[in-house]
Amino acid sequence: MSFSAVLVALPAIVCSAVVLHLPKLTAPADAPAIHNQPLATTEHSSSFLLTITGVVPNHYHQRHTEQIYVLQGSARMRLADDELNIQSGDYLLIPPGTVHGVLEITSEQPLKVLSIQSPRFDPTDRVLVDD
Repeated sequence: MSFSAVLVALPAIVCSAVVLHLPKLTAPADAPAIHNQPLATTEHSSSFLLTITGVVPNHYHQRHTEQIYVLQGSARMRLADDELNIQSGDYLLIPPGTVHGVLEITSEQPLKVLSIQSPRFDPTDRVLVDD
């Protein structure tokens, strides 16, 4: 078996390695409907563990690409002009300018997702949408 790789020169990034067992991380009992637990941030991206028990208002990010991996639960959500059902094991790629939000949790347990945003998260990048 052969293996080949292409090496790409990247700027040096100084950060510490992180290993977390996400299933063991839980939101406090008195957490709000959207509990945001920051996991890691570099100059290029930010990672969060989101535990969701209610609605996430429709919004978009002006500059961020958001990647979501569903770890637990299921929900009905808006993604662009569509409504879809998501569940544990689903992966979503949400480009900048794409409206998205959680409309309803459809499982008995909270929706738990890994959210990775690039570039590094900036809260002023989020724009709420009325509709």
